[in-house]
Amino acid sequence: MPTVVHLVRHAEVENPANIWYGLLDGYPLSAAGRARAAKLGEFFAGHRLAAVYASRLERAQETAAAIASPHEIDVQTSPEIIEAYTHLEGRPVQSRVMLVVTNVRYFVNPFHPTWGEPYREVAARMVRGITAVRLAHPGEESVVVSHMTPIQVGRLAIEGRRLRPWLAKVPCARGSVTTLVFEDDRWVRTEYQEVGGPGS
Repeated sequence: MPTVVHLVRHAEVENPANIWYGLLDGYPLSAAGRARAAKLGEFFAGHRLAAVYASRLERAQETAAAIASPHEIDVQTSPEIIEAYTHLEGRPVQSRVMLVVTNVRYFVNPFHPTWGEPYREVAARMVRGITAVRLAHPGEESVVVSHMTPIQVGRLAIEGRRLRPWLAKVPCARGSVTTLVFEDDRWVRTEYQEVGGPGS
């Protein structure tokens, strides 16, 4: 039997001031996020989940709880799958963030991103986290609720693809499910699905 690890990006966050929240506490799911999390719970209700993991951040824990509830299993917290640190944390989100004078030093060389935690470090810990889940539940399905950049970078690393500086072409919408399928110790394919959004 293949081993399946579903990487789920948490649902929408209550963030009326439009802040880069990063690793900050105090950003729970919004009403739309809770609705999407409920849809994720419905989506996974028909799966035989062995475990549900999440980062410690409230938005991930809430999303994971909605997925775990139908299966009557506890959410396990993993430190490896936490959001990536950014120097922009706590600042207002701006459409041209790299042109703001105080931010320029973080975007001098876009081929070597310096605006936060290096992608290689994110990739290394995500691979450790995913591998730990895979080895703990061989031949079963598990869910890992994480965040956009860690999921994108973790996926590229598992697939053996280059860590590119811009990740826009790696799909990872809120509430999306990036499914990694393994046979023995070998990754064989990735599937992607968006849950709870328009047309889903």
